[in-house]
Amino acid sequence: MAGHPTRSFSLRGLLLPLLVASASSAATTLVDSSGALTKALLPAPTGDGGIVALLSSPGTPGPFSSSSATVSVDGDVISAPGASLEESSGPLARGTGSAAAASVAGAVVLTGVTLADVELGLDGTRHGRTLAEMFASALRTEKKEGVTTLIVAVQSDGAEGGSLDAEEIEEVVEEIFDGVAAAVGADDELGDRFSVRSMLVSTPEDVAKVMSEAKSAAKGSPPPKSLPTAFSDAYKRIASATDDADPTPVAEALLACNDAYSRASRLSRAKIASMKHRISRNLLVPKYGYRADALLKRTLDLFDRDTMAAAGLPRAGEQRLIIRKKLQDRTEGILKRLFDDQMALLEKNTLKRFQASLLRRMAKDADPAQFYESNAEALRMATFAFGSAASSLEVPSMSLTKTKAVKEMEGKLNNALVTFPDSPAAKIKSLQKVKQTVSKKKEPTEGSISVALDLVAMIRPDGFGNLQGFAGYQLGPHSITVGVHNDADDPGVISQFGGVRPAFLRVQPKLKLDVEL
Repeated sequence: MAGHPTRSFSLRGLLLPLLVASASSAATTLVDSSGALTKALLPAPTGDGGIVALLSSPGTPGPFSSSSATVSVDGDVISAPGASLEESSGPLARGTGSAAAASVAGAVVLTGVTLADVELGLDGTRHGRTLAEMFASALRTEKKEGVTTLIVAVQSDGAEGGSLDAEEIEEVVEEIFDGVAAAVGADDELGDRFSVRSMLVSTPEDVAKVMSEAKSAAKGSPPPKSLPTAFSDAYKRIASATDDADPTPVAEALLACNDAYSRASRLSRAKIASMKHRISRNLLVPKYGYRADALLKRTLDLFDRDTMAAAGLPRAGEQRLIIRKKLQDRTEGILKRLFDDQMALLEKNTLKRFQASLLRRMAKDADPAQFYESNAEALRMATFAFGSAASSLEVPSMSLTKTKAVKEMEGKLNNALVTFPDSPAAKIKSLQKVKQTVSKKKEPTEGSISVALDLVAMIRPDGFGNLQGFAGYQLGPHSITVGVHNDADDPGVISQFGGVRPAFLRVQPKLKLDVEL
């Protein structure tokens, strides 16, 4: 019993080729292996179903069908071989058959895609050329009602254990579409024409599920007008296009430009990251001007080297210049921001050092006029130091110079010098100086004795107190004070002296003795 499931799966695996062989025998050939149209017409879809285009990979067996070199129709399914990377003049090898089949189908299934193709990138494989021819055919014709469902069937044998990144596949398909649109001069977006899905296929059940979804999606797309001849008309129109109109080389060149843009961006990103890290630590990048100029030149040279082949192709050359300008603007924009950040950092450090030097000189120059004169030299030195450091940041090729920054720095340094006495730092420094002076202890001196004489005289002539005056004189530590007041006849004064008139002249000596040990 344990071996029955394995045996059952093997039977299913053997049964699928038999079913395919049976279906192939009943299929009607629309285009033979030489690329010539047959006289067969496209049958009407059965029931209410739509047409499904099944695009195979030439020479690569797949779970959907054997790789055929002809375009055939079986019921509602048109099987067509995809494009080949080999140089061939045959229309089928160019993907003409697959493009014609897709033009009349409501849903397209791209088979033969492996996980290795996905990892490598579909744009660099035969599937990329198949998609490019299909997209070019769609963009050159009138837009159909609704969108065509495109299912990318990625086959896996189950033992690879890989996972499918649907978003990555859709991004690559969109890049191919954008490249073809630029090549044919169209402004359409991928979503205007196609709805892209990707599915992993490893079992017959997965194959059935993919075909079921494709047929369900095709029902929503009405069949083209003049259905019997729709395929042959589309095939003739696509096959009659000249080699010069082939969008594949242009699309490949545009994809190469996009890849070169990504590689050049990654190269510059690593260098720029180290510069940003240093600036974030408030440090200048040594010889920034030289390094920035060399980085920009190296980035553009790498892009030019990788896209040289696209320069000579029509439309691809113009698009290459647009992508190069985009790369240049992006790189120059980042380098300019780093230049501005370093100039701001240098300005901040210069002002900080200048204010510190003013604080050191503040204790020496008490006179404001002398303070400004003595710090004029410090102002010139700070300006010179800023200009010297800014010279290493200049990038002349990007018009990043120090001229404007030096002029602005001179004005800010002058303003810092004028406003410094009123700044908080200067006021704190002054308070600290006063505090030190007040709290300073007086040093002991030698002992001394000082003698001073003070004389106070009062003259009181006759009168009733309507005249009063004082005069004084000081000579060194000695002093004399004389007063005049004519109140000798005043009854109040006489009563104070016990009924006796006050003396005309009264002298009061005072001896002061100051002893310091």
